Amino acid sequence: MFRLALINPNTDPHHTEAMGGVALAVLPAGCEVTAVNPERGPSSIESEADAVVAAAETAALVRSLPEHDAYLIACFGDPGLDAARELAAAPVVGIGEAAYTAATLVGKRFGVITTLPRSIPALEEAIEARGLLPRLAGILPLHIPVAEQGAGHPDTTEAIVAAGQSLASERGADALILACGGMADVARAVEQRVGVPVCDGVAFGAGIAHALWSCGLRTSKAGAYAAPEPIPYLGMPG
Repeated sequence: MFRLALINPNTDPHHTEAMGGVALAVLPAGCEVTAVNPERGPSSIESEADAVVAAAETAALVRSLPEHDAYLIACFGDPGLDAARELAAAPVVGIGEAAYTAATLVGKRFGVITTLPRSIPALEEAIEARGLLPRLAGILPLHIPVAEQGAGHPDTTEAIVAAGQSLASERGADALILACGGMADVARAVEQRVGVPVCDGVAFGAGIAHALWSCGLRTSKAGAYAAPEPIPYLGMPG
């Protein structure tokens, strides 16, 4: 039986529960999803400062959780992803990397829908680092923060649909990426209305994690993802 630990790096339990449901829905019957978030830290991740704090709490959760068959870092910026891979032998997947992978498999040009304009430079850097900039149709911000995303905010869903229609009809996007884990539970509704594949990294990330486990693949401990050296930490656990 496959056991997935979904870690929401922010402290919003409603998004944690919603993302846990999205992940469980795409996994085979009998799988388990443990959806958790830190008890301290930002309630939503809107800035690099938020992400740094959230990354540390994500690493702490990986250390403290019982061993699972795979881990899913459920924030689009993938905070703490490399640290989690150093700490866990099981596969660790980030929803950002999962969403980009999904988009490249189902379309030639993808559009990205994000929350606030300030996130655009970081998204562009991540897309360029993956060599995908030529396939980017555009990035549109909603001017709506993470805290107001999800099925409980129908006005936000309408804004996502409008952005998706613009990216598809005006920018030539034949696939969309939802650049926020809080949008995961509206992905299928947006897809039905826009008419192009909508890639949310929570669903696809859970599927990738299960596929890695099914194939017997684990995180390599031979190089960069080797366990951290036992360095003393002053005033805190190392």
